[in-house]
Formats: sequence, structure tokens, C-alpha cells
Amino acid sequence: MKKMKTKNVVMVALLSALYLIVYMLSGALVALFGAFGHAISPGLCALLSGSIFVFMSRKVGKFGQFTIMTAILMIIFSIMGAGYLPWIITSMVGAIIADLIASRGNKPAIWKVAIASGILHIGQAWGSIVPSWFFVESYKQEWIERGMEAADMEEKAAATQGMMGVLATAVVFVLAFAGVYLGWLILKKHLSKSED
Repeated sequence: MKKMKTKNVVMVALLSALYLIVYMLSGALVALFGAFGHAISPGLCALLSGSIFVFMSRKVGKFGQFTIMTAILMIIFSIMGAGYLPWIITSMVGAIIADLIASRGNKPAIWKVAIASGILHIGQAWGSIVPSWFFVESYKQEWIERGMEAADMEEKAAATQGMMGVLATAVVFVLAFAGVYLGWLILKKHLSKSED
């Protein structure tokens, strides 16, 4: 495994900024689909940002790239007041697993990048699914105290509890997996030329 250099960290930071823009855009789009839309929002983001993951795997390709990207995002969201410890934990665990899958070798197979993206984005989605499964009352209370309406929080919890959480997990993985292949189709010609 090759170690990260300063230029790699800078590239990851720039790609993280681009990813954040896509994340905000997808968040606005899923708002149209209510509470379940929020539950699968990491999947929509992954579908739209698959090319970022493909590009990163080819132009950075170092262990820690997904972990650093996720850490940057978690810091930004925490500064914005949206940090939530279970979300940070599940997101970071997902990112570390993604790195173990697709960041240990140079130019990993696209299917590995697709699985890594799926796991990373499940990590993000589980930030609301895991609390709904295991400590729903404290989860609802936390966000109500932060200013969410109680009725909205009830809807969010209902959209991620039990089998709805399993469904959301599956949808997020499928969208993330598809996003990488879509990104590969978009970038394939460009990346092939630059690798010649």
C-alpha cells in the first residue's frame, strides 16, 4: 500500500468539496420524497457522484482516501450543526471498510469501487437507521431538542425502523453501486486516454 502524499490529500479535499455540492443538491431533491427520501438520500448522492469515486480511485488510489473524504465531510457537517455521533461513527466505519475494499491496490477493479461506494454510503444511511433500530426514543429526543418538529421526527423514525431500514439500506447500496458504473461510463474514455 502506498502512503498518502500532500498532493493526494489536497486532491481528496478538492473532490470532497465537489462531493459536498452533490450531497447538498441530492438532499434538496430527496426532500420531495419525504422521510423515506431522507433515509435513502446517501444513495441518491452516490448515484450522482459515482464519477467522483471512480476518479478518486484512479487519480489518488491510496489507502485512506475514503476515510479522509468522510472525515472532512463529518467535520463540515459538525461545524454546520448537523453532526450526530451515531452518524459520524457509522459513516467513518463505512469509509474505513470502503478503503479496505478498494484502496489497497493501484487502480482497483470497478466492481470493487462500486462495492466500496455501496458500503460507504450505507455507513452514511445507517446514521439514522441504526438509531431507529436500537435507541429510537433518545434519537427522536435529540433532534427535537435541536429544533425538529416532533411530527417530522416521528415520520423519520418510522421511515427507518424495522424492515423500512432494511429496504432503505438495500436501495442505498444499489444506487451507490449503479452510480460507480455510471461514473465509469462517463469517465472511461477520459481515463483511458490519460493512462496511455
